[in-house]
Amino acid sequence: MKAPTIFITGISASGKSTLGKILKENLEENGTHNIIFLDGEAVRMKFKEQGKHFGFSNEERKRFAIEIAHLAVEYNEKGIICIISALCHLKNTRLKMREIIDNIMEVYLDCPVSICAERDYKDQYSKAFQGLISNFIGVTELYQKYENVELVLKTGEKSIKECSKILFDATNIFLNKNVEIIS
Repeated sequence: MKAPTIFITGISASGKSTLGKILKENLEENGTHNIIFLDGEAVRMKFKEQGKHFGFSNEERKRFAIEIAHLAVEYNEKGIICIISALCHLKNTRLKMREIIDNIMEVYLDCPVSICAERDYKDQYSKAFQGLISNFIGVTELYQKYENVELVLKTGEKSIKECSKILFDATNIFLNKNVEIIS
């Protein structure tokens, strides 16, 4: 039967990868093992190895989001729960992902750009502020929010431990609603 997807989104350094990894670990520790974590950066690299290159223009970001959504559906159809962490800043792209993945819990990580810039170990925000990186979400391009997400985590205000517990609890509620689908 078709399994669900948990889609974690937000700007760079808001905590997407960290919370996605922790969620997968917590679910596995709790006895759920039919899970795959699709981290946006890792999936981009895997696609590149397969000859599918996606740049960072809005159109290429949209194409990438649609590809990762289709990948999630492939896993879901095999009974595997997907956790996706990806930036996906355009509202209409996320809505398109919802059309592709019919059983999805979207989690928006709400974190101010200033805090994300402080956390940025890759120094991308600094380069974007200097104009060295174009189309950098949160600096030169807005993250388009909307009200229809299942969960908002204020990762700039709460600790990773607090956010991971809230995410785990919300995910368990979501998965329990899908228990007939994934059992």
